Amino acid sequence: MKAILLVTHSTMCEGVKASCEMIIGQKENLYTCSLTEEGVDNFRVHLVAIIEKLEKEYKEVIIVTDIPNATPYNECCRYILSHKDSHLCLISSMNLAMVIELGMMSSLDMEMKQLVDQVIETGKISICSL
Repeated sequence: MKAILLVTHSTMCEGVKASCEMIIGQKENLYTCSLTEEGVDNFRVHLVAIIEKLEKEYKEVIIVTDIPNATPYNECCRYILSHKDSHLCLISSMNLAMVIELGMMSSLDMEMKQLVDQVIETGKISICSL
């Protein structure tokens, strides 16, 4: 089973997690980390602690951030680049469809790259207009 870590500004990640679990049920491998008004330094300490905990408990960790090139994304990149031997993957531009897909598929015996590619495609397909 792969861990899923949702990382966002404010409480978006908690809301997406709650919505996801309302739809597909509680997921023991779904975690959150929020950038709050406590600042980037506190966020970084909390993020590193969560990632290190997940790396001990899970073979692979998929991190999903709200928007690319913003602080949550950048701090995740910083961690990944300084831990090149870890089994982490980073996806950005989170939407609920992607998280539901991850929640349903993360327990399958599926290569992480294949799962990530599928989740990104699901995210793209879920964007539409009328």
